[in-house]
Amino acid sequence: MVRKTERWRHARWARIGKRRFPAFAGVLLLGTAAAAQEAALEGRAALEKWVETKRLICKERQDWRAEKALLEDRIQLVRRETQSLKESAAQASSGIGEAEQKLAEATAKINELKAATAGLAQDIVRLEAGVLTLLKQAPTPIVERVRPLSQRIPKPGTETRLGLSERFQNVIGVLNEMNKFSREITVTSEVRDQPDGAKAEVTVVYLGIARAYYCNAASGVAVIGRPGPDGWVWEPH
Repeated sequence: MVRKTERWRHARWARIGKRRFPAFAGVLLLGTAAAAQEAALEGRAALEKWVETKRLICKERQDWRAEKALLEDRIQLVRRETQSLKESAAQASSGIGEAEQKLAEATAKINELKAATAGLAQDIVRLEAGVLTLLKQAPTPIVERVRPLSQRIPKPGTETRLGLSERFQNVIGVLNEMNKFSREITVTSEVRDQPDGAKAEVTVVYLGIARAYYCNAASGVAVIGRPGPDGWVWEPH
């Protein structure tokens, strides 16, 4: 009799477990799907923003290369003309007036080229300021990756001895690396502040530049990271 009662109890609990488990699994799957959909939407928006940024970068780079090549050719031409005029003036005393006129024209051309170079300088200052702003909102791994280039970018309002060509190369190098990072899934080991005030070494998974996740097994806390205006914001869940 006792054995029959025990078998009856086991069968009853098995039927209850079969009824409740699908409901629990359904709730868990719905929550996971909603979180994945939200992450996908934010990742897509971030990717579209970077695609547009890359398009603008490519256009700026193409325009700059074309202007740079044109300016270099014109500078070399003017220098040759100037040197030729100086040699002619030294070899002959006649035609000095004509040589001076041509020299004045060459000088005027050089001044025009200097003015065009000043316009390029204003463009690079604007690009440098934009890159430094992006780096404030970038994840730690990409900030460390581009540090050799970013530390050569002058802060707004400061002077630099770097030429325009090198400054453009630094900006383009940083933006190319950030664009590459935005299309990757990056896994890093980092020491992060925990909700209880302690620090812990955790494995962080970055989904491009849109979202990051890590879980502290000791405290049982899952944390989601998002880009903010002054750096990344980490929220426990």
